[in-house]
Amino acid sequence: MKMSTRYLLILCITAVAGVFVLQYFWIRNYYFVNKATFEKEVNLAMEDAVKKEFIVRCDTIEQRVLNLLNDTNEFIIKNQYNIKQKRYLLTVMDKRHPADSSSFLSDTLTKVLLPGDTAYRNKITRYFARSVRVTELESRFYFYHTQKLGKFTMEQVRKLDFDTARLRPILTKFLAEREIYTPFKFSLRFKDSIFNKSNFSTALLTLYPIITKAHLTYKNNKKDHYVRAMFINPSGYIVSKLGFMVGGSLVLVLMVGFSLFYLLRSLLTEKKLSAIKNDFISNITHEFKTPIASVSAAVEALSGFNVLDDREKTQRYLNHSKNELQRLSTLVDKVLNSTLYERQDFAIQPESINVDDTIKAILQNHTVATTKTVHYSYANHSHVQTLQADRLYFEHALSNVIDNAIKYSGNEVKIEVTCTMKSNLLAIAVCDYGAGISSGNLGLVFEKFYRVPTGNRHEVKGHGLGLSYVKSIAERHGGSCHLQSEPGKGTTLTLNWPV
Repeated sequence: MKMSTRYLLILCITAVAGVFVLQYFWIRNYYFVNKATFEKEVNLAMEDAVKKEFIVRCDTIEQRVLNLLNDTNEFIIKNQYNIKQKRYLLTVMDKRHPADSSSFLSDTLTKVLLPGDTAYRNKITRYFARSVRVTELESRFYFYHTQKLGKFTMEQVRKLDFDTARLRPILTKFLAEREIYTPFKFSLRFKDSIFNKSNFSTALLTLYPIITKAHLTYKNNKKDHYVRAMFINPSGYIVSKLGFMVGGSLVLVLMVGFSLFYLLRSLLTEKKLSAIKNDFISNITHEFKTPIASVSAAVEALSGFNVLDDREKTQRYLNHSKNELQRLSTLVDKVLNSTLYERQDFAIQPESINVDDTIKAILQNHTVATTKTVHYSYANHSHVQTLQADRLYFEHALSNVIDNAIKYSGNEVKIEVTCTMKSNLLAIAVCDYGAGISSGNLGLVFEKFYRVPTGNRHEVKGHGLGLSYVKSIAERHGGSCHLQSEPGKGTTLTLNWPV
């Protein structure tokens, strides 16, 4: 049984450990998959953000160019039909410097611009501003259509140069659309590569393990030509993605672990109960056999040795048999009533009990009944003279405690009984200087049938019902039991009774 239990315990621990290891590797792999997904998503978001930032700049510059062209105090705009090309020729002229002009053919103009036709002029200026955007801003190839317009455009490009302050809210928005809220910062470099990752220092990668690929900024200065976004450890994002799966896995693992723990605990408890049961059967068998053997011997003597002719011997054998049968009956009653006591529903009939007289009488009876030399002392410091309790159960409880004190002491027995008041309870403490109980057994001695193990021998015979019986009686009265003990120095058991 011990070997099979050991193997079962090893198997269960191995199974739980295996589940934990598998879950660890599964979560670890899933972590790296989500980390790779995070890196992919932030790169896409960065690419979109850089493009969007450039579009915002172009939109702003295009609008400013349009506003300038629409200013009739700055520019003269006219067009005329070119018969040879069969298209309209658009001319933009600096009003203050007519020689500063530029002309080009247009496929979109359909009529001549007449003075006062504001709507058509706006259409022409929008077309021109768009062409400036496409050819100069987006292609980054600057044509000076007029000196004034060229200088103005270049000035606006410089004013609205690439700026991470403009890029940050745009990137934040694109990241939020992907449910990414990990803090980041930008890295600007003069030299970098948009195709391959640059080599970063270990210290930087420790702080920012995720760095996007580089993007051109097209800044007009001679530095900061490339920009990257650097992210701190994306554990929050990854945990949010793991979410229910990790939580569910942990719950399942804990459930399996708890189930195995509960099963093992139940198995060990059953094993312990089996040992207690076997010990109980061994001891109770001895307790039963002793009076049965005594009565059998007396009956045999009465029937086979002409003892009936001797009236004195006959009476002695009969009295001995009567006492043994009474002892056997008491033992049977205790065993049969143990379940009743455990249920805590047995009836009690409280009556007024004189504390001093009752305790002294119990001590005197046990002193006379034992063959050991008993020295006892009694002191009542509680000033309580009477107690409301069931007399029979009160005497049984105190008798069991004193009986244990005598049984587990040597041939010279010393017992001290003291009454005190504690929290409105009468505390009756019975102290002996006997064998004592180890700390590992203190919490078990009140269990039914439990006896402190001493190997295969029990020098003091018993059946393990005494303290369980005492505890049930005290609790049924609304009181409690408290045990203090030290091996080799003795035991103090305190019964607390409501006053």
